Amino acid sequence: MRRKSLADRVVVSLEPLQTMEAHAYWRVFVSGRGDLPSHDLKVHLDRYLALPPEEQRAHFAFRKDGRIVGAIRLGPGEISGFSMDPADAAETTAALLKAVDFLRAAGTGPITAHYEDRYEAAFAGLGFRRIFARMRMEAPTVRAPVPEGIRLVPPEEGEIARLTEFLMAVYEGHMEQQYGLHTGTEEEWREYVGGLLKGDSGRFMPDASFVGMEGTGIAGAILVTHWMGMPLVAELGVAKGQRGRGLGRGLLQAAMNRLEGLGERRLALYVTIGNDAAVALYRSAGFVQVGGQSVTARLEP
Repeated sequence: MRRKSLADRVVVSLEPLQTMEAHAYWRVFVSGRGDLPSHDLKVHLDRYLALPPEEQRAHFAFRKDGRIVGAIRLGPGEISGFSMDPADAAETTAALLKAVDFLRAAGTGPITAHYEDRYEAAFAGLGFRRIFARMRMEAPTVRAPVPEGIRLVPPEEGEIARLTEFLMAVYEGHMEQQYGLHTGTEEEWREYVGGLLKGDSGRFMPDASFVGMEGTGIAGAILVTHWMGMPLVAELGVAKGQRGRGLGRGLLQAAMNRLEGLGERRLALYVTIGNDAAVALYRSAGFVQVGGQSVTARLEP
């Protein structure tokens, strides 16, 4: 009865986003999120307009009194891109209820949601349970010496096979794998690494990416892309037998030095909450958290 009475009081509607209203939609989206890589409205609008029609149709708007007050992306059993205009934050739970009911009516089972932690109370109130969270960190690209004894070379596109083997070994048994991150077959990993070098995660920056060599083997690697207006550490890994020697810090600093020379003022990355060793490394290199945590949660049927 409580859920039914809440639904009866809902004053927001959930409607497919019309392209002609994309500007208003993304303005609301940007206003209600603090964990974004960019708050430049044009960046988000251009990315949306470049999507194929079937992906554009996954975006829905919450309306109240004829105004767009919230944004959401709905896929099969999945919620993402949720944001509410701060002036209408009181409607957050009502809006989420509309989205959940929409997916339930489509016959979905479990629902996985991705959202900023400022909305966690509303998601939790509907039964969503946190699985894991990540945070965005940024640092100024301050030039500093790279520790001696580290032999760094630029990554080559022909090294996809070696980089694939290296990254698979780096993440074997990693704490993130329990959340389904950094898993997959060798073929899937090869496609992922090849995609990074070809621009699937933003323009690859070979001038700011490095492979650390130990003899003829890869001891560490940092792959940097330019994503949504800022350089991003897409991958940073150190071989298990090479850890504790400062190689990770050296790779980060080498990337920062090169980026500073290219006129890039900041470098960003994402790290999983609970990966304490990585967080400590990044903080020691000058990275600080930007925005809230990006949470992944699940609602069972």
